[in-house]
Amino acid sequence: MLANGRVRLLPNRVRCARADRARDAKTILFVGALSKWHGYKGLEVLINALAIASKLRKDMALLVVGDGILKPAYQKQASELNLSDKVIIAGDVSDQDLPSYYAALDLLVLPSKDRSEGFGLTILEANACGKPAICSNVGGIPDVIHHGRNGLLVPPNDPKVLSNALVLLVEDDSLRTEMGRNGRRFAEEHDWSKVADATEKIYDEALQQH
Repeated sequence: MLANGRVRLLPNRVRCARADRARDAKTILFVGALSKWHGYKGLEVLINALAIASKLRKDMALLVVGDGILKPAYQKQASELNLSDKVIIAGDVSDQDLPSYYAALDLLVLPSKDRSEGFGLTILEANACGKPAICSNVGGIPDVIHHGRNGLLVPPNDPKVLSNALVLLVEDDSLRTEMGRNGRRFAEEHDWSKVADATEKIYDEALQQH
């Protein structure tokens, strides 16, 4: 900044109060594209559930990893529910950086609305980082989430039930930690090296039969 021919340097700014709130809050993570094609992911259901849960727990924040044409609509929804300071949309994150987001969160939520949801790879990724997940009981999700072990299954399109699940895991640190450990073990069973070995074995058996 120039003043009277002199150069003055201003330090970079950071909102310390917001950082303190984020540090103290239990962080919920949602990962998914914010496009119309991915509307089945149910982010609006999660935002509604957070609004309900926040009436009981003020120390909850939602971090959204993803971007797309529906971003303004989700931001508007959060604002109308007085959640602007609790819903943070981080935008797209590279596959290389995504593990650090999983590591920093307390739990993952995948509130898919219908059977359009497939395997739910984000669940395995969160489990691999020792984090549990709350997910809708639709599509291929029940093949990944074992209710009460590595996460919780909830009915789709039900913000009230989802909010109860959020509060349960946010309030019970020991349960959340135990589910995270179970999730890590489950993820290890699906490690690429083991899947590759199993695939190779199937090919070998097929070749021997012929």
